Amino acid sequence: LRPGRAWQDRGMRKTITITYPADPTRTAQMLASPAYQEGRIARAGLDDASVDVAQRGQGFVSTISGNIQPSQLPSVASKLVRSAVSFSVAESWGEPADDGSRSGGYDVAIKGAPVKVSATSTMAPATDNAENAESAEDSVSTQATVVTVDVDLKVTVPLVGKTIEEKAMSMVGRVVADEERRAAAWLAEH
Repeated sequence: LRPGRAWQDRGMRKTITITYPADPTRTAQMLASPAYQEGRIARAGLDDASVDVAQRGQGFVSTISGNIQPSQLPSVASKLVRSAVSFSVAESWGEPADDGSRSGGYDVAIKGAPVKVSATSTMAPATDNAENAESAEDSVSTQATVVTVDVDLKVTVPLVGKTIEEKAMSMVGRVVADEERRAAAWLAEH
């Protein structure tokens, strides 16, 4: 142990930002679309997964659940898992504020793997920090939405847990780029 380091590892925390090329209303409609969620499943290569979208007033919960085979996991993790890992990810969004912003979260359940994930999220109109802005306040862009997700990840495997956390978090950039690219294409078609 290094001095000052607590014995119990708290896992990794990361803030993820995703920008969608639509206002919050259209972005929420896309995220609440079963067809869009099914596209997420297809691009992740999950053959054994399903989608359920439930309206909650003007909010919604999109749940993807299924199984991931060990061969679909990063190599450091697949060595520790002998059979399929069951999962569900419920992405929830509350009712919109006047500007379309929403608060939300992710409820992640993973069976068959020593992993704990929790996340909170916000959806808001993107702001432009123009140098020539007349006021000191940010001007709001109605054509973009920023989703910010604060993720906590904890892998409870002695000796290699931190390595698995780091590998998982290192993949976030590619996942975000893919989400932004595919969302732009989906929004252009719908």
